[in-house]
Amino acid sequence: MTTQIEDMLTRELHDVAGAVQVPPMPALPTEESTPRVARYAKPLLAAAVVALVIGLVAAVAGRGGDDKPQPAPSPSPTVTDPASVSTEAPTVPYVVDGRLYSGGEQVPGQWWALQTGGEVWLATQSDGSWWWGRPGGEPRRLEGEVQQSPALSPDGRYVAWIDVSSGQAVLTGADTQPAGEGFGAAPIEDLPTSEEGVGLTVPAVTNEGDVFVTGWRTRLMWRAQFEDQRTVVDLAETAPGQRVLQATAAGLVVVDESDGPTDSATTAPYLATVSGEGRIDEVAQLPTFDSVEVSTGGTWLVRSAAGTTVGDVTGTGTLQAQPTEGGDEVVLQAPQGGAFGNSSWHWEDDDNLIAWVMPAGRDDGGQAARCNIRIGDCVLLDDPSQR
Repeated sequence: MTTQIEDMLTRELHDVAGAVQVPPMPALPTEESTPRVARYAKPLLAAAVVALVIGLVAAVAGRGGDDKPQPAPSPSPTVTDPASVSTEAPTVPYVVDGRLYSGGEQVPGQWWALQTGGEVWLATQSDGSWWWGRPGGEPRRLEGEVQQSPALSPDGRYVAWIDVSSGQAVLTGADTQPAGEGFGAAPIEDLPTSEEGVGLTVPAVTNEGDVFVTGWRTRLMWRAQFEDQRTVVDLAETAPGQRVLQATAAGLVVVDESDGPTDSATTAPYLATVSGEGRIDEVAQLPTFDSVEVSTGGTWLVRSAAGTTVGDVTGTGTLQAQPTEGGDEVVLQAPQGGAFGNSSWHWEDDDNLIAWVMPAGRDDGGQAARCNIRIGDCVLLDDPSQR
């Protein structure tokens, strides 16, 4: 191997020497001549030859014993400091102790049971009235007498509810865009106000404007934005035993009641898609929960564990987050030993959650917090009312 290297170096040096053009002997310097040219010519030539020899030796050595090129060494990893959770003002509507903030401004009144979809909010006041709004606009009251809770689509485009102001149950809805219009009444005859003493509800409305109605026996899907708005699907026939609980950016949350009435706390629900004909297809299994919210991109879910926020309990000290398609769980701890107020946590984007945190041992007061799922930490935010 040494002989081969020597032979190759000899050939390469001969080739280089033959190609070098030796300049003629310079004339004696005069006052106008520049002696630096003659002084540096030989050192530069010598340096070039040395560099060539070093390069050839390195190239041959890098081939190894089998004359094959060796891979370049891997770069050292760049070490960065862990990111911190932003304390900037929330970009989505949120409620703290009955105070609703939208677009950085407090909305007059006391508000509860907040739902959000993008920049649109839906909430109720103490008199039972329901309202929706967006930054820069006046809140708008849902028409009629709303039975149970209305539903807001995941993107905030549509809201739907059951109006019982006439003594009859009327399913209706509205487009929340500035130029949006009402849906009118759904073409459902004899829709009962309740079944077995339980009022009918609208648990979900999708981004496509499909509205779901659930009762003790009733399972309907009104395609309120499809063609002439006259299509109503009986899910009891197309998806028997399946009850839709809510709509999210990752799909519908559904529980299987084939073995009898149940809920998300006692029977593991699942994410699903629904066809225009009412066929419900499972996408992924979900853990049990009391309350669940899916991130804006449908990537993560955060939940209060089953049995932790029922009865007189007003909040929980921890929330559990995990990918919607399954994976490791991240536990979020309320800052300073406080508790996340029930129904107060809402996604700001696909990484950050905004929630109301009550001080330890209290069910009022407190302030907003932001939790970053990827960092796994929560921080309290400034109280706008104290500015």
